[in-house]
Parts: sequence; C-alpha cells; structure tokens
Amino acid sequence: MKRSKLLTVVSIIIIVFSCLGLLANLAMMAMSGTMESYLSGYNIAMPTTGDYVIAIVSGIIQLLAGIMGVMYRSKKSVLIIGALYCLAILVNVIMSCVSVGFSFTYVFSFILPILYMWGWYQSE
Repeated sequence: MKRSKLLTVVSIIIIVFSCLGLLANLAMMAMSGTMESYLSGYNIAMPTTGDYVIAIVSGIIQLLAGIMGVMYRSKKSVLIIGALYCLAILVNVIMSCVSVGFSFTYVFSFILPILYMWGWYQSE
C-alpha cells in the first residue's frame, strides 16, 4: 500500500492543530471560574459541560484521524476515521450556525477534511 504525500502532510497538520485545540480546551476548562466574570460582562453564556465534552471528543477524533493518516495501515480504516472526522467538523459548524449564526468563515473549516479525503482517494 502506498499513501499519498498529501495525506501525510495534511495528517501532520491535523495532528498539530488537534493537539493545540485539546490543550486550549483543557486550559479553558481549568480557567472556567475566571472566565465567568469576563464572559458575563459581554453577555456571552458560559460553555456548558456538554460543550466541553463535544470539544474534547471532536479533538480526539481529529487527533486519531491525523495519526491514522500518518500510519496508513489500511485504506478502509483511514476512510472510516476520515468520515468521522468530516462528521465532527460538520457537527461543529452546524452547532456554531445554530448558536451564533452563519458566517462565511465556517467554509474554511472544511479545507482540511476535504484535503484529507482527497489524499485518501489518491492513495493506493
């Protein structure tokens, strides 16, 4: 089996971004007490426990997608985790649209999943 260079590069980028996202989520959970007064000043609701759980699960799915893309054991396993990764991004965008409203910048969220799946498609 031969993986494409695109899949390897995109997987490494996904690993870096997912690690940064997981660290940021953990830091936000640790500082939730200090953030409460700041967010209430701007009339922004505090993230709920469900929001934190969804963020952590999404970060773990992204990290697994990156790791499996770099390892590339089988084409089927990369496809499954790639589909879960795309689904996690789609759920995140839908939740953001419902809570905040649509913004054109949400389209940029789909760049890495599309490149990941294109790299999977190019692999043999």
